[in-house]
Amino acid sequence: MQNRRAPATAITPVKEDSGLFKKGVVPFDFELVPHKARSSRGDLVIKGFFQKETQIDVIFAGRRAMETAPLELCLERAFSNAIRDAARKQTQTNIDNIRFPIHVEGSWRPHFLRDMSGWETRSYQFLVAEWSFADETGTKVVFGELPDDQ
Repeated sequence: MQNRRAPATAITPVKEDSGLFKKGVVPFDFELVPHKARSSRGDLVIKGFFQKETQIDVIFAGRRAMETAPLELCLERAFSNAIRDAARKQTQTNIDNIRFPIHVEGSWRPHFLRDMSGWETRSYQFLVAEWSFADETGTKVVFGELPDDQ
């Protein structure tokens, strides 16, 4: 298959944002869990929840994926603390119960998965433009940037 992507050097922030946030941005609150992965494009994908039990993939794409180190550190710290507490209490912990609250502004996009029988299941992902959370000192920190047209 032909690769029709422009070279990374040709992608400006405005062009990147116009591709990612086609439908504008909305504010939302999620609880992230320390279950993360990187896509083939280098985007950070973190498992999140809203309304307590609705699961969603929260995606930090493009240039914003390079700003996620403080968030990843907080998630790793929450995971370490939960594991330490479980070991002390001699219990097991479920990773989905380790929740880290975050406020985001971004855009919803549909995602289709095909199962073994060929049926497609539609779910949604949330692409993050700007995010904020309370760091270990309780100070609110903000990362990313809203698209210029917002």
